[in-house]
Amino acid sequence: MKKICAFILAFCLMAVFAACSSTSKNVAPESDDVAGNPAGIELTSQIEGVFKGFDGENFVKIEHDGKEQIYEIVDEVTGDLDKVKEGDNIAFSTKEADGKTVLETLRLN
Repeated sequence: MKKICAFILAFCLMAVFAACSSTSKNVAPESDDVAGNPAGIELTSQIEGVFKGFDGENFVKIEHDGKEQIYEIVDEVTGDLDKVKEGDNIAFSTKEADGKTVLETLRLN
């Protein structure tokens, strides 16, 4: 009788552990951390423009919508920043960092 009770208890424990492990796989992460949650990534819109050149080491001049603007380079900019030349048509995006608008991506068109 003790063997049957031990077997039933072991079976119940296995069922509980199996149920716990299968539900924990379907739980969404509570954190809004972008690195751990791909759904938390904010997509940026690309702006069409013309590359007008570098303005010092950490700034670029870009013309778009009939206006020339200067953007700071603060982090690693993804794209073609190392290949772009004055007068090239580009697509770029910006982001807010420390209260200012900075360059995020730059791609040749």
